[in-house]
Amino acid sequence: MKTKIISLLIVCILSVNFITAQEGENNEVINRSNELGMHAGFTTGLGLSFRHWSDKFGVQITAIPIKANDFQFISAGLTGMYSLSNQKYYRFYLYLGNHVLLVKNTSTWDGSNVNENIYNIGFGPGFEVGRKVRFNIMAGYGAYDLLNAPDYSLLPTIEAGLYFKLK
Repeated sequence: MKTKIISLLIVCILSVNFITAQEGENNEVINRSNELGMHAGFTTGLGLSFRHWSDKFGVQITAIPIKANDFQFISAGLTGMYSLSNQKYYRFYLYLGNHVLLVKNTSTWDGSNVNENIYNIGFGPGFEVGRKVRFNIMAGYGAYDLLNAPDYSLLPTIEAGLYFKLK
């Protein structure tokens, strides 16, 4: 009888030891996320930004309107993204950015009015690092001022942002 109780007690102690020794960290990467932050880019927009990732595809909307009595500045960007690698603390992706810039200034030093409508587009790789707060940087190639057809430019581009992951 004593040996049965001792054997049962040893089995219980060993069972508890095996149960508590399991891996406690969750390394699963959640592919869907919403992020809110600030972004600055020549071909992806300037201002407040919202990102949504669903599995491998993502979309980013960036905008800032500024208006005063004699000055108006509107920046709006829409960017599509495709994730190549998504790990716990970093993501590597490709992007295609579109940026519209509207500038109106009626109080220039020579008294003339300035009205500019600028459209930029760019593509390239992007990298972001962090878990809850994510810093990203994108570098690629862009076409600038496409609305001014004969005088557009093709140049390298750089974009950067800081995002906070929402639940």
